[in-house]
Order: sequence, then C-alpha cells, then structure tokens
Amino acid sequence: MSSSDQHQNRASASTNASANASANANANANADGSARDSSSTHSATASASAASVATSDACFDDATIAQVLHAMDQLTSVFQFTHEEAQDAINAVGPDVTLAYNYILDQGGEDKGGAIVPIKNCPHLSEHAVLNVSSIKYENVCGHFREEQHQNQKQNQNLRPNDNEGKGKGRMKSEYIEGGKCPSGENWLCLHCGVVRCSRYVNGHCKDHAVESGHCIAVSLEDLSAWCYQCSAYLTHPSLDGTLQKLESLKFQG
Repeated sequence: MSSSDQHQNRASASTNASANASANANANANADGSARDSSSTHSATASASAASVATSDACFDDATIAQVLHAMDQLTSVFQFTHEEAQDAINAVGPDVTLAYNYILDQGGEDKGGAIVPIKNCPHLSEHAVLNVSSIKYENVCGHFREEQHQNQKQNQNLRPNDNEGKGKGRMKSEYIEGGKCPSGENWLCLHCGVVRCSRYVNGHCKDHAVESGHCIAVSLEDLSAWCYQCSAYLTHPSLDGTLQKLESLKFQG
C-alpha cells in the first residue's frame, strides 16, 4: 500500500478480523486456525519460531503460547515479514499483532502483504461522517501547528504583561518545518469537522485529533480511502460516495 497510515491500519484491521479465531487457538496448534491456507513448510517454520519466543519466558501459559503462534502466523503470512523480524517484535512488545506490526515498521521493516477488505457496516458513519459535501476543500496541508499558533496568540492577548512568562509559547520551531507546518507527507480529512491532519508517520496529528475529539472517521487525501479509528477498519458505504467524488474532483481538477 502506498501510505504510512494504511500500514498501521492494516495491522489493526487484520487483528480485528481474526480475533475470535485467536481466542480459541490451541497451544499445540501449528497455525492460528484461520481460513487462510499456508504451506506445511511455512507452518513448521512459524511454529518453531513461535516456540522459540514462547519458551524464552517460563511464565507463558498455554493461552499466551497460542497467542504467540497466532501472532507469528499473522506477521509472516499476512504481512510477509521475515520470521526473524516477527520473533524480534514479539520478544520486544509481546504477542499483540498490532503492536508487533508497528514495532517492525518502526525498525524499518516492510509490509508486503495483500489488501484488507473494507467493512460495510461501520456504526459510526451517521454520527461522525457529517461533513457537508459543499463545504469540502482540498487543502493537503496539516493544520495542526497553524491552529495551535492561532490559539496561543489568542491566549497571549488575554494575559496581563506579567503573566506572559512561560505561557502561550507554542512548540519549538525544531518540531516543524519553516513556516510552521508539518513536513510533507500523507494528510487526512476529518469527516466530522473538516480539519486536515497528518498521518502517523509524519507527526500523527490525525490520530491525535480522533482521540482528543472523538471524531473517528477520516479520508486519506493521498488515495481517498476512508478509515474509522473506532472500528480500526477501512470503510465502504454509499453515504461516503458524495464526499469521495467531491475530493476526487478537487484533487484531479485541471
């Protein structure tokens, strides 16, 4: 996939899709019990690597060993990381697939897996995908620092002269590029309030916005994919068609 946030989101989506299968996995299984086929050689290697991880901690019980087996299989089969990368990640952060996935990416690993199918029944669309289509503009720049600076200026105007020390100063210039902007990269449009924020691998302001405001649905201005932070999944739904068509028209106009 082309975007950094898609990498992060793929791991969450895959984890959610296979959570029930993981919960019932047996400690003696050679795979995670998912419907996906894998070769006997791959399964044996994954199981051996998982066993190596599991036996490194004497406190691991049967359920944890099953989680390790599941995580190893997901990381190596779905995302096609090497067994060494998967084993190092699980040793570092535990058998949570999303945490291990992000750890590998942070260490320079590459997701070579296939696409994740978007969900069609997100329950948050009616509440959080409410941005008026006619008001949408294609502004592919993160507005976090600009709005932060504006808020700081307003705070400074309300302070008495002696209160300015240490207040309303905003962030150090080293945290953003010349002109008070995030570095170039993928940005996302919030479909609740219309703010534009950068992806996880720029400064992570879109995810921060979703956590702080509860506005959980956004569209990537890179590939126009919709994502729900509450469902941890890509979305497809007729109610999004107008928004996506408007963004496509603005992005490729002229």
